[in-house]
Amino acid sequence: MISAAGIELRAGPDALLVDGSLRIGPGDRVGLVGRNGAGKTTLMRTLAGETQPAAGQITRSGTVGYLPQDPRTGDLEITARGRILSARGLDEIVTRLHTASERMGSTTGEALDKVMSQYARAEAEFMALGGYAVESEAATIAASVGLPERVLGQPLGTLSGGQRRRVELARILFSGADVLLLDEPTNHLDADSIGWLRRFLGAYKGGFIVISHDTELLDATVNRVIHLDATRQELDAYSMGWKAYLQQREVDERRRKRERSNAERQASTLREQAERMRAKATKAKAAQSMLKRADR
Repeated sequence: MISAAGIELRAGPDALLVDGSLRIGPGDRVGLVGRNGAGKTTLMRTLAGETQPAAGQITRSGTVGYLPQDPRTGDLEITARGRILSARGLDEIVTRLHTASERMGSTTGEALDKVMSQYARAEAEFMALGGYAVESEAATIAASVGLPERVLGQPLGTLSGGQRRRVELARILFSGADVLLLDEPTNHLDADSIGWLRRFLGAYKGGFIVISHDTELLDATVNRVIHLDATRQELDAYSMGWKAYLQQREVDERRRKRERSNAERQASTLREQAERMRAKATKAKAAQSMLKRADR
């Protein structure tokens, strides 16, 4: 679960969000929307713990899987398969298994007994974490996002940017995290992979927040929408699906437009009255007060 209270986000001197609060728990499937540059990615990075808010508090419980728009991995020598398996701590165990297996073919005597013991220990750890069924699950997820078996054996450093991003997506989905934070997960995916991702997220047991320009993905998966309003620097929460949100947002925008128009008319009237009163010395103080009300 992720809970944020009273958070403030800034881009240099400019405020992106003021006093924002939200809560994501099991079963919450949230679409995070707003115009380009509103601060959606900044909010996602902050929720993931990649950066800190200017004010407020964020609490995380359970596991969080974060897919940034531009994922970077430190070790480019690790294979794509190893990177995906690392989401559940299986990569190091699989490496030990493979190393022990290779050494058994060229070792004899007491050394062989030692290597066989090492293999047995690694295999016991591997099976305790799900074994070959889990490794197969990782391969299935990888294939579903466009990573065939031949790619899984290659080092990350040999892969294209698009392939590496699909590796990161597969890793996050394989992690089984309690909460997923997905920033444009359909980037570099073909139509079949996007269709599979919609089904995967639609059945996900945990919670997730997704930023996406794919409205079909949002329509198929989310049951809540959070709109980051760049003009007001506020979060507007809608506990409804995508199509219902679009209708309600239109109603809300019309209402806010009417309210703003009314406020501007009232301010104009106050300023006109203040200007008339300011001409009279006895009413100058009242005029200043009226101008302050107009500004508010």
